[in-house]
Amino acid sequence: MKKSDYHKRMNKIIGDKLYPMFRQASISLLMSALNDKAHGDLTGNTLTSFTAGIYKDGTLQDVVNIIDVASIDSPEYTKLSNDMGVVSINRYDNGELVNVDTSKLIDTDNRYGFDTAKSFLSSYRPRFSKGWSLVITTGTEYSEFLEEVRHLNVLTETFLWSDNILKGVFKK
Repeated sequence: MKKSDYHKRMNKIIGDKLYPMFRQASISLLMSALNDKAHGDLTGNTLTSFTAGIYKDGTLQDVVNIIDVASIDSPEYTKLSNDMGVVSINRYDNGELVNVDTSKLIDTDNRYGFDTAKSFLSSYRPRFSKGWSLVITTGTEYSEFLEEVRHLNVLTETFLWSDNILKGVFKK
């Protein structure tokens, strides 16, 4: 067997072992984000856009979304943009009909959060071009606002606990 064939075969064997571990790590991190979130869900787009991207050698291999791994519904509405005027919607988190003055909101791309998260992960390039990477994101332009201005946890606690979460998956 040639040395290059050996390396290719070894990389495939290693990848076949690592991929399920990265997928489980994605699920564990997404469930942590779900369980630790501190924000409400007006349209549900922040919650339902919790998404993980698994990369190998700098290339996106898989996308895992919270809807795929938790028993939650897809949002009924796209993200609200600040040019829609006053709209009446049923809140995602409790179904209550509310009027929302969108002029007071952060502008968005008016898409579903998952679509924005997936687009981001598709265009993202990991810091390292060799090996495996895992990226967790949301697809809402206002996630940072929720954390920085409103002091509500979106993904920060998951990041802070990520070492423990990942050790739990990779030590098995």
